Formats: sequence, C-alpha cells, structure tokens
Amino acid sequence: MMMNETLYNGLPEIDNGPVPPESAPIGEYAVQGIPLVIEAVLGRSRLTVAQLSKLHRDDHIDLDTNFGDPVDLKVNGTVIGRGEIVFNESKTAIGVKIVEISHGRRR
Repeated sequence: MMMNETLYNGLPEIDNGPVPPESAPIGEYAVQGIPLVIEAVLGRSRLTVAQLSKLHRDDHIDLDTNFGDPVDLKVNGTVIGRGEIVFNESKTAIGVKIVEISHGRRR
C-alpha cells in the first residue's frame, strides 16, 4: 500500500451534496459546515482564589450586569453582537433574542 493510499484511507468521508451554482463563490459553500461556538456573556465577577475556595452550594456570585442589560454575543471568542436574555416557557429554557449584529466590526 502506498503512503498516499494510507493517508487517504484515514480521512473522513466528504459530503458530495448539491453542486453549488456556477455564479456562487465556492468559498461560501466551503465554510457552511464549519462548527462554531456561540456564547452569551451574562456578566463577570472578580474573585480571589481565597474567595473562590470558600464558596459552597447555594452561595451567590454577583455579576456586573443587571436585569435588562444587553449581553455580548460571541462566536469563537469574538464579539459579534448583543442580545437580551429570554425565557421560553414551552421548553423551560433560556435563550437570547438578538438585538444587534456587528457586521465586520471587531469589538
């Protein structure tokens, strides 16, 4: 078995989904499947190691934000916009309502 064949056999299958239209840039289709980590930063707090080590179950950590304050939305660590925390009663879950998206700007 040749080295290239060994290397090829270790690669995952490539999805040969629909062929992009000729007029569309191939780069747009090439990045569609890349996974992203999205975060909603509720707030921050500063503690010393001593304070952290004294925390127990049911203790509270105060954050630097209040109810109604916008939260930063981050994608892979970069702020891309702001949102508001919302509660979805049907799923008993919280989520984020997007308020602002900063297209192309770094914060």
